[in-house]
Amino acid sequence: MATHDKNDTSATVDARRAGGERTRRRLIEAAQELLAERGESAIRLRDLTTAAGTNLAAVHYHFGGLGALLAAAASEAVERIIDAQVAELGSLPPDATLHEIAAAYFRPMVEALSGPSSKGRPYVRVLARVTSDPPAGLEGWAETATARAHDALVARLRPVLDDVPDDDLLFRVKCVGGILVVLSAAALEPDLQGRTPEAVERKLVPVIAGALASR
Repeated sequence: MATHDKNDTSATVDARRAGGERTRRRLIEAAQELLAERGESAIRLRDLTTAAGTNLAAVHYHFGGLGALLAAAASEAVERIIDAQVAELGSLPPDATLHEIAAAYFRPMVEALSGPSSKGRPYVRVLARVTSDPPAGLEGWAETATARAHDALVARLRPVLDDVPDDDLLFRVKCVGGILVVLSAAALEPDLQGRTPEAVERKLVPVIAGALASR
């Protein structure tokens, strides 16, 4: 009997933990959607809990407050895109061409944005917002996170653009990052919807490669 009661208690604790994690996940995803749509300053706690299908107590239990929730949601979205960019660049062969490097760098964004219901779309829009106007408390972190992606891209570009001074190359990389803002804009969606990631990549890569190699 004691063993049976102990197993029941353990199962109950596991179920509560799993339920708590699902609630936390819903809050993160709802926050990412709202950050992508509105930006931090336009988000009300009540709107967020309604979108997540939960309550105010859950926000305070899992995060301590709205600010911490938005910071967690933003940092997760940014890290997912940057981790994917760094991984794509790292998978290239040593003799990768400029077009291959440009494609690898933007592929995570293209895949996130392509399709009418892509789950990754909020990640790109949050990344665009965070890099231009970081949420409170994430200013230094945002700069460091984006620098990681820039450094990885510069390292891959150096062999194929060896005549470009370091300062100029980094400047070009940062300017190319501005294309992210355009990519995430709703006005551009008609150009992306209905196209496969491969088709979007074919349109985008020559633009990126041209900006990086400009003389």
